[in-house]
Amino acid sequence: MTVFHRRVVPVLLLGQVAYVALLELAFTLVPDTAEIDHTDPSTSSAVLYALLVAVALLAMIGGAALLGSARARERTPRALHVGWLSLLGLGELAIAVMFLRTVATGASGPDALIGVLASVASCAVAWSCLTETGAVLRRTPA
Repeated sequence: MTVFHRRVVPVLLLGQVAYVALLELAFTLVPDTAEIDHTDPSTSSAVLYALLVAVALLAMIGGAALLGSARARERTPRALHVGWLSLLGLGELAIAVMFLRTVATGASGPDALIGVLASVASCAVAWSCLTETGAVLRRTPA
């Protein structure tokens, strides 16, 4: 695999983790000014949301480890390696589509630029994950 797959993509994934973590922190620290118009979410929906964010972050961190660390690649069972990176790649494609949809429906400006850059980064990560998955599947089992 190239330097792009082994060095750049793990950094992109860790950048996504930092982005999500910073957004979550910002939304936690900033008071909700729309609480007059909206009801509080149920406890179960808040727990489900936190669980989904945690799973997404774990998938990204694990993908960064699988792509960037030779030791992690060697120690991970083949089926887990293929499954993890396949799901991460598909998830990244979904993220890219959501960013592009937001860009297409929003006004041009800094948010549009961030959306385009984020979708390009997500596509690069998805391409790398799916390329790595193909490489793992082509190898003969041990």
